[in-house]
Amino acid sequence: MKILPSLLTALALMAGTSQAASVLNFNTGVANAVTGDALPVGVVLSLDYASLETQDALGDPLPVPSWVVDATAGPVQVGSPFAAGYGADIDGTALNAVDSPVLLTFNGAVNISSFAIQLDNSSFGNVFDTNIEFFGPSDNLIFSIPVRQSVSGFSLNNTLSLTNVSKVVLPTAAYYDNLNMGLAAVPEPSKAMLLGLGALSVFMRRRRA
Repeated sequence: MKILPSLLTALALMAGTSQAASVLNFNTGVANAVTGDALPVGVVLSLDYASLETQDALGDPLPVPSWVVDATAGPVQVGSPFAAGYGADIDGTALNAVDSPVLLTFNGAVNISSFAIQLDNSSFGNVFDTNIEFFGPSDNLIFSIPVRQSVSGFSLNNTLSLTNVSKVVLPTAAYYDNLNMGLAAVPEPSKAMLLGLGALSVFMRRRRA
């Protein structure tokens, strides 16, 4: 009866998919043309300036406030922190979130196994700790990482185990660079089911043989 352990192993591998660390820098043009490592297969990332939506179209409070793309803002920009008076450049140009938070949106849910980023070399920004926040498909807050913008060159490097992440918000008042995320696309249930049935079929044929 080796079929069950083998099948469970195969399904576990499919559920996890391949996880790869992608280092993204912001050394060319506007940030929606992110440069750096290629993202894992099936993962598409977009960056926009964000606003917190607290009311619906009728003006009623939303049960869960949601970070959305700020339609009044232009494309996310990159620039030299040094030229803007935010200390020596981190690594060339960096993601400019000085005046607005930045929303990282994935094309589908992803699993995140690690997250690292570096802030500008200044002591500007929020005096009190603020957070990088991770949200699920229902705008539910999954996890947050404290960020100390008043510490020059503040950086973080966290090992995580986050599942079904759909968006990440970088808080305003700083420049960010060298974003490093361990990512894997979450397979759609229908595809996982088909793959599971395929694996079961293979194991059954082997068992009969």
